[in-house]
Amino acid sequence: MSPNPSPNGKNATEANPNDLPPPYNVSVNSSSDSFFSRSKSNKTAPPITKVSSSSLLRDSSSSSSSTRSKRNVPYRPAPEQQRHIDLMTGNSSDSPIAPLSSVSSNTQTEYFDVLPSFQMFQSILKRDDAQFSEDLQTLPPVYGDTTNSSPTPPGGLSPTTSATQGNSIDTIINDVSSRLEEYQLEREHEERGDYLFEDDDSEHTHTSSDAESDHADEHTHNENVAVTMDRYGHSPLDNIDRLPKLTNSPIDIAIYVTKSVPQPHHKNELETRLKEYTSGDMVNGYIIITNNSNKPVDFGLFTVSLEGTIKATERNTHAEANEAHKYNKILMKKFLKMYDFNASYGYTDVPNSAGIEYEAFSIDASDGCVIGLPNERVLKPSTKYKKFFTFRFPNRLLDNSCIHSILPHILPPPSMGVDSTCFYNRGQSIQMNKALGYGFLNIRGTPLLTKDYSFEDVSVSYTIEAKFIDRIDGKEQHNELSEREINDPNSEADYAISKSSQYFLRFIPDLKEQFQYYNTSFHYTPESYENSGIDGKLFLDYLHLSTWRFVNLQNYQLEKEINDRLARQDLTQEEIKNKNLMSINSETTSSHMEMLLTRSQSIEEQISSKERMIGTKIPVDVYGKKKKMILSSLIKIGESKIYVKVPDKVIPYTAPKLLQKYNSGTNEEGTRSNTLSPVTSSPGLAPVTSALTPIGSRSDDLRPISSTSSNHIVDLYNRDDNELIQSLDVCIEFDSLDNSTKPPHISHIDTNVVFWSYYTEYPLPIELGYDFFYSNPEEAERNINDSVTITRNNLQGLKDRVNNYINFLKTNSVYVSKNSYLYLKAIKHLGVKKDTIKDYYKAVTEKTHPTLLNSEAGWKVSQLGNQKFRWTKNLKIPLTAINKNNVNLLPSYQSCLVGRLYCLQVVVKFKGSGSEANEFADNMVSVDIPILVG
Repeated sequence: MSPNPSPNGKNATEANPNDLPPPYNVSVNSSSDSFFSRSKSNKTAPPITKVSSSSLLRDSSSSSSSTRSKRNVPYRPAPEQQRHIDLMTGNSSDSPIAPLSSVSSNTQTEYFDVLPSFQMFQSILKRDDAQFSEDLQTLPPVYGDTTNSSPTPPGGLSPTTSATQGNSIDTIINDVSSRLEEYQLEREHEERGDYLFEDDDSEHTHTSSDAESDHADEHTHNENVAVTMDRYGHSPLDNIDRLPKLTNSPIDIAIYVTKSVPQPHHKNELETRLKEYTSGDMVNGYIIITNNSNKPVDFGLFTVSLEGTIKATERNTHAEANEAHKYNKILMKKFLKMYDFNASYGYTDVPNSAGIEYEAFSIDASDGCVIGLPNERVLKPSTKYKKFFTFRFPNRLLDNSCIHSILPHILPPPSMGVDSTCFYNRGQSIQMNKALGYGFLNIRGTPLLTKDYSFEDVSVSYTIEAKFIDRIDGKEQHNELSEREINDPNSEADYAISKSSQYFLRFIPDLKEQFQYYNTSFHYTPESYENSGIDGKLFLDYLHLSTWRFVNLQNYQLEKEINDRLARQDLTQEEIKNKNLMSINSETTSSHMEMLLTRSQSIEEQISSKERMIGTKIPVDVYGKKKKMILSSLIKIGESKIYVKVPDKVIPYTAPKLLQKYNSGTNEEGTRSNTLSPVTSSPGLAPVTSALTPIGSRSDDLRPISSTSSNHIVDLYNRDDNELIQSLDVCIEFDSLDNSTKPPHISHIDTNVVFWSYYTEYPLPIELGYDFFYSNPEEAERNINDSVTITRNNLQGLKDRVNNYINFLKTNSVYVSKNSYLYLKAIKHLGVKKDTIKDYYKAVTEKTHPTLLNSEAGWKVSQLGNQKFRWTKNLKIPLTAINKNNVNLLPSYQSCLVGRLYCLQVVVKFKGSGSEANEFADNMVSVDIPILVG
């Protein structure tokens, strides 16, 4: 960093020769500008000695007067150390080895992820009004210049004349008193809660400034975009997602993503739209900024970021086809925002994290761009500027991305759906190409539409964002803004995004972060420690009804909070009756908890004999043909159940064939390619590679991996077979009505994939589990096999209960805490959908596996208490993925607003069905078991 310039344009050393630094042969004490030199004693600071900090403080006064400046004595090793040095370097006659010398290791410099400090972020990107309007053509003031650099006093404490000083003091005292009273009210509201439900459902907060900012975030802005429950500061960067956008700009921004680390003065190969990234992968590229006008254009702030966004749209059904405003509401949640300090504009010279080296403001020989943005923040006419960027996808999000600190909610979700508002609402026109398995726009940076069975108007997107932020002169540039793009059309915005561009990336998270969670964080009892692993977590969550326990806990805390607030109003029972208030009794929730315990025990009794197996709740009738003379008819011959063991492994992530082929590293024949991929190096160095890293099990599957061009997505596609589900353990039970009746033949066994997706507009404080979709503790006596009916009843019952809470709070104007408020709003807007995908796995039929299905030796018979026989058959069903419909099987994930859970549905079909004599004779028994996809 260069020294501060003096007023005459010269460095401080040139302006005052007397201030030259001391020579190196003099010990360095404090400089003339230091704190010690300005003290009254005017003595030099004591030198740092080898004593403890406490003794240094005790002896500082005495040592400072007696210490003299000494020369820096050259370091001399001890005789024993010198002897070892002579042996290693070969200078000694006793040395048996050749002297050591430094040689090139032909390796590239390693770079590490370092989270920047808060001060670094503030100093580079957090600009205020003064920095936006500063004059960079003049020299900054020097220290001691009180005329040009006087500090701004706090509001209300500005200097006053003697004539008005008394009135100003009174004003200040009154203002302080009113602030204290307001602070006391804020504290009281914080204690009893700030959130209130109103009749018009326009919930708002009172008195608390934080609550007011949260409420403002919920209102529409920026083309009716509402940022959900995010806290913001006061700088333009804090509110960048809330800023309006200018309708026209002479600046053009083009984002290019490259296959490897881009190098100046070279043609860099661009990445295709099929590229996928996973946790730990790096994204490299460059941005070209062009001033297309014939006049200079100044700018305030330029940012480059990697952002993750959950967006939900509500279409305007009354909008015309050519109308630009096609949405009634757009909800947006930013869960990831990473800035590249080198690519963004800032005063500080931050080196590129990928080691890209170049001379600032030089001309790139490959395309004629000026490398860097000018310090004076003025873009010359018809000139191109280039900035390089590098990002690494994180393994986890920051802790504040989930206010409830739920681990699955702080893991980055996969790309899902398509942002229909992207590229000026062109995203909604993307159509699926069945031959390719995906759809896209014919522009750079287009998002991909795949068959991922997401909600139609909900998307999870990852983008490279480049934005210019400028200050608006309200009267001069206000006409350039669209009225519907401003938070409040009646007020003038101070800042706006003058120009922006985005590039969509496909991100697929690795489940390594979840593996530890599934192995260590689910223990319910000391005896369950042995039930570690994926199967243990999924099975015990169902056995102990973990989701319903969390729901019940939330209800209990809410009811307790409401009762506490009612108790503070000092109302008598008669007053409560007169006001038609119904106090909520927490004993109801306590009895509900007891019901949960009883329900979980009954489930344990049902499946305790089946090790980690989940089965059908009620038996299914099985029909067979019984001949009478010449005719035959279908009659009930018995009942059947099926149990399937919860697998302890995962189903691999699957993409459309072309995406899988491009990202998995396979060649035309479908085998792994061992071609050495080129790795770029820093300028001036020969191309180098790092050590060979094994990717497959064979020796020819080794290839060099660069530390700055990681490609973990290849490992995600080429998972170890030991981690994947290869088969399912199935147990079939058949209870015959007649002792002479044997089990009918099994015609085939199908394995389908079940998708459970959820979405809500407010952060969900619970983790949804398998038991939410397949168990209803309040209906223990009603055994229902249909998961859709169970889920519908569960969701409706939960919504009814939440609506009762909300109506009670509205009627009685009761405030609730933020957590309770978010819980009620999240459940109120919670939506769930189920999709069942067939033909994903190859069916096991009597023709393909005759011995497996209908071997007489495979059945075991046992006698029941009613003197009837039970036939049992244990099978290991192979799973062979065929994916006929080109389904995009995303990894399992859950976030605060959107999530996806999976189940495998095993369907066993017996012979004897299909006759018109009995329309209910399906002879099919099925069960869904929870799985993990990744």
